[in-house]
Amino acid sequence: MTTHSPSPKSPQSVFPPRPPLSPAQAIAEAWKRESVKSQERWRKIDAEVKLRYLESRQQDSRSKL
Repeated sequence: MTTHSPSPKSPQSVFPPRPPLSPAQAIAEAWKRESVKSQERWRKIDAEVKLRYLESRQQDSRSKL
């Protein structure tokens, strides 16, 4: 008498394939994997760049006459 072991399932049959992520979803997933320190550093850089941009826009809005 021989026993038949169940055939191993392929990983695809165990887990359904994931739909592809949109660029925004991929960025959000990557952000979640960043460390707290890294997130703080990115926020600081973002604030500095925003400030520089806004300051340059204020200078450009002056009348050229």
